[in-house]
Amino acid sequence: MENNVVDFHDVIASAFNDRYETSKAFQERFNVWIRLFDRYIKPTDHVMDIGCGSGVFSDYLAGQGCVVTGIDGSEAMIALGKQKRMAGNVRYLVQSLPLPNPMQYVPQDVLLMSSVLEYLDDITEMLQQANVLLKPNGLFIVSIPNRISVYRAIERVIFWLTKRPTYFAFIRHTSTKLKFNKRLTQLGFEPLETVYFSSYDPISSILKPFFAEQYVNNLLVGVYRKRTDS
Repeated sequence: MENNVVDFHDVIASAFNDRYETSKAFQERFNVWIRLFDRYIKPTDHVMDIGCGSGVFSDYLAGQGCVVTGIDGSEAMIALGKQKRMAGNVRYLVQSLPLPNPMQYVPQDVLLMSSVLEYLDDITEMLQQANVLLKPNGLFIVSIPNRISVYRAIERVIFWLTKRPTYFAFIRHTSTKLKFNKRLTQLGFEPLETVYFSSYDPISSILKPFFAEQYVNNLLVGVYRKRTDS
């Protein structure tokens, strides 16, 4: 097994990128995020995509006219982003997380973190950096695994028995909507919207007609505004 989460994502970079074309779950993820982008992000915005992976979201927003900086710890992911870059108003940087020096970046209108926080040892430092990186009233769109989904509980047992899925070895954090909103509020953000998604695993698909959305969706993504008093 890879020594750390960056090594892991270096190995899976190409397959991960391809899943946006082949996987219903990844296509759902893309569509959920894009709907939020279209509602909240203006074509003139400066956007930082932290944990950008192969640049799927970064490229989309650059195509809408945004000035985008994509940052990831995986050299293989960043190489893919540069290779398939479609617009000149996006740049990709290899950088460890949390960022060694967030003050080197100009304040952003929007900050994105898709499937980042769960892998970090120090989630609080990364969230504090998010506040620093944003302009007053800037938007923070961020996801985290949903702690109370039925599949998440079963996944822990499956991993304990089989060591599969392999990514689970690197998961450090999960949360609920209530606790995540409270944490972000304490760190200077105002919650605007939360969307649940990711229910294409066999267990969640079966349960979906019978349970509320928070119990059958494995991820949640929240939209937050940086308060001017933070």
